Amino acid sequence: MKKRIVSLVAASVLTVGATVGLTACKKTDKGITVWAPSTQQTLVRELVEEFRKQNPDVTTSIDVGICGEGEAYANLSKDVTAGADVYGFANDQLMNLKKAGALARLSDSVAEKVRAENVAGSFEAGKIVEGGEDHYYGYPYAADNGFFMYYDSSVVSAEQANKLEDILEACKAQKKYFLFNMSKSGSSWYLGSFFYGAGGDYTIKWTGTTMESAKCDFDQKPEGCDYTYGQIGGRALIDLRAHESFVNADDTVIQSYAASKKIGAVITGTWNAQVLQDSFGEGYAATKMPTYHSELTGKDHQLVPFVGYKLFGVNPSSKHLSEAHRLAAFLSGEQAQTERFKLGIGPSNIKVSQTDAVKSNVALAAFNSQLSFAKTQDSLPSNYWSSLDSFGADVFAKLKYEGLDAKLKSLISGMNG
Repeated sequence: MKKRIVSLVAASVLTVGATVGLTACKKTDKGITVWAPSTQQTLVRELVEEFRKQNPDVTTSIDVGICGEGEAYANLSKDVTAGADVYGFANDQLMNLKKAGALARLSDSVAEKVRAENVAGSFEAGKIVEGGEDHYYGYPYAADNGFFMYYDSSVVSAEQANKLEDILEACKAQKKYFLFNMSKSGSSWYLGSFFYGAGGDYTIKWTGTTMESAKCDFDQKPEGCDYTYGQIGGRALIDLRAHESFVNADDTVIQSYAASKKIGAVITGTWNAQVLQDSFGEGYAATKMPTYHSELTGKDHQLVPFVGYKLFGVNPSSKHLSEAHRLAAFLSGEQAQTERFKLGIGPSNIKVSQTDAVKSNVALAAFNSQLSFAKTQDSLPSNYWSSLDSFGADVFAKLKYEGLDAKLKSLISGMNG
């Protein structure tokens, strides 16, 4: 699931243990309602039945409704009391959901159990600092939202795949292309990787769920360097744009180039795995984001991708709060994540992520290989995205080195808040 989420698919709620017809993103007046995406309806109903078998003391009805993770806030913000008792959400909605009063806090003992069972980033994605203390508001169940590099190993070798410069030259040699989204819809999600790779950062100061300030430090210089993070990353983007093997690509372009077998390497996520596997055939491969070389620093810089997670939240207005927490814990647990992986959903559970099945999945193995240096995509203000969108458009319009500083100044001032 990418930053820009597809719209909700309307449908009726499917009831487990009772017969109640409802519209999408609603809940019953009795029992527990859980929301899940349309693609997971059969799975979630089966998991609910298993939950009942393992928890016979829970006698209330459990209804399964259709509502995608990306639509949770939009629906709950209308009326929290009319929302589901348990629902999935993308972690960048955390602050807004909490502000809307739609998230119940995990107890300390439950939080410690969840922490021990899941990769650190997924657990921390549910954290809100309140009164100087860390509190947790979500049960992680998926770790697969991010971008990395796919490549055709008949064009780019495994060794070449580590460095952007080598990748571009390998593509040039075989008349193939390197695809990266620089200025199309959603480009801002990808562009930050060059600046974070240079050592830059973007930080938000929160007081509870209130954003006090946002600070972009791309105008700062690494220790012992005469150039800023912005100049390092910005020049690398200009160099990429100028290479003859570069293609500015969103999903539509990726799918078109894949169909015509023109791709040597591409930066994208798990949602394009099948189309790329079909295109590359036996050459299908994927790996972490590559490095880029900066003549300013004389060093190779690791591109730093965004990663996102999905969690189950519990509605504090639920009339069955204890049971709702137990259900959320089960739906995000090891057994549920093992079954969810069969739908191609990457697990956050440590045990499941270490299984041979997950390790042998080319796309998820690449995603997991970069979690140690990836940047979690938290709740970000709209000016973050719009400022990077504008900068990417400037670079794609053939921005030159001599015009970079002025564009960086606009980028940084636009991102600050």
